[in-house]
Amino acid sequence: MRILALDVGTSSVKAAVLESETAEPIGAIARAGYDLDSPFPDTAEVPAERLWKAVAEAGRQAIRNSGSAGLAKRDVAAVGLSVLTPALVLLGKDDQPLRPILTHLDRRSRPAARQVQAEVGAEFLADIGNRPLPGGISALSFRQLLMQDPYLIQEVASYLHVNGWLGFHLTGEKFFDRGNACFTGVFATMTDRRWSPRWCQYFDINPAWLPPVVCGSTTIGSLRSAVAAELNVPAGIPVKIGTADTSSAMLAARMMPGDLMHVVGTTQVLATITSNPQPSSQRLTRYLGVGDAFIHVTHNPVGGVALDWLHQLCFRDVPAETFYGPLIDEAMSRKTRVTLDPPFLGGDRLQIEASRAAFRDLDLTTDRLDLLAALLQAMVQRHREALEALGPFGPYRRVVLTGGGAEVVKRLVPEYRSVEPLEEGSLRGIAHLFT
Repeated sequence: MRILALDVGTSSVKAAVLESETAEPIGAIARAGYDLDSPFPDTAEVPAERLWKAVAEAGRQAIRNSGSAGLAKRDVAAVGLSVLTPALVLLGKDDQPLRPILTHLDRRSRPAARQVQAEVGAEFLADIGNRPLPGGISALSFRQLLMQDPYLIQEVASYLHVNGWLGFHLTGEKFFDRGNACFTGVFATMTDRRWSPRWCQYFDINPAWLPPVVCGSTTIGSLRSAVAAELNVPAGIPVKIGTADTSSAMLAARMMPGDLMHVVGTTQVLATITSNPQPSSQRLTRYLGVGDAFIHVTHNPVGGVALDWLHQLCFRDVPAETFYGPLIDEAMSRKTRVTLDPPFLGGDRLQIEASRAAFRDLDLTTDRLDLLAALLQAMVQRHREALEALGPFGPYRRVVLTGGGAEVVKRLVPEYRSVEPLEEGSLRGIAHLFT
């Protein structure tokens, strides 16, 4: 069966027609970028219509690339999703978005997060499974919006995350997948695993706004005719809600307990499946989103993008193949007093307060190779801390490595000498919603 896979990332949408049995794309993968707005510091939002335009553009291009539109037994037979998480969408009584979509990069809710941590931090962690993290828990974003506009509560009729909203746009039906529900702040992940009256009341969220929570592989409805025409696919085909992008990549890798997923991006994400989910201030704990499995997730705030930044800042005269090849090797063996302390070039997604990096012990003999060596040392140190924070799961049977900068990470971490590379994991994982 051929499916249209829609992978909504932080700055772009990727789409492809995949063979569900093999997860292989038919034709080239399509991409459509979109911009995030930051009307004031700590904000990262996108108008819903802008996001949908990118989704539709990528979807149409993927159909063109596949060459299968309208062909008997070769046309697209279903649609599936993978998305950035969380991303809050509030709908009014007319089912239209009331505000731009607040992405996980939006940190405007720091004041709300401080308040929740001070009042009920320990209880929240024990029940929800995560700390009240700005950008990481959507109920905090909602509380912050209410602080700024108390009348908003009178307008809201539906509370969704972005795949729930896209699923609604595609089918007219509203749902939450299990993985996204764990990042709302009102789903009792660690106790009865349903919408919590306690936390709904605390955050002024009406339980009537919240749709049912389902497995990410659930068929939530049939594709509406108008949207089918826009995407150039058959009307009435099934749509699956999918789940978070990291979870989708884990599906693509067929992760099992004892395996480690390592995603290298702005920050580095490490994730493993656990049969004994335990909340901790040092990690995230949530449903995988598909099936009944749980995962632990940690972050290394010195990611592949930090290397890109230093390349552009200090080594612009050095070709990329030299910088990421022999120059990285030279810096790895460089002895230097310079340190990156604190090492937060990508921020820290597990902290409430903003974190900023600093190079220390610089003097007039310091050169750019010292800075690179310090960055690499910090990357290794924070990796070990993130690995330890996952819990007592190692040594890992399999290590699956994906994302920009993955080759550098493989060279930096000795235990990663033998890894399995994964390309376009969050996109390919969508095929596994159908198997």
